[in-house]
Amino acid sequence: MSAYAIFLRDQMLDQAEYDRYLQLVAPSLANYNGEMLVFNDAIEALEGAPADGSVVIKFPDMATARAWYNGPEYAPYRDIRINATVGRAVLVEGLAG
Repeated sequence: MSAYAIFLRDQMLDQAEYDRYLQLVAPSLANYNGEMLVFNDAIEALEGAPADGSVVIKFPDMATARAWYNGPEYAPYRDIRINATVGRAVLVEGLAG
């Protein structure tokens, strides 16, 4: 069953560092079969607080998504994102089928 890492950015703190993060992070997905589905700064809030950016990454399953997030390929870049933005990150399981 597929899984998705969803990042919602509430506030940009350091655009230059975030741009550096984006350049570095993409290769970290390869060993985990991660596929970036959404990378979009245009968000329309239908309910709740608006966000100013989002990323959705698809993985084969939750175990693989967790392994990427906690793994050595992504770990050096996670802190760059956390320090450059204010936001939320969640893992969600997809539907079977």
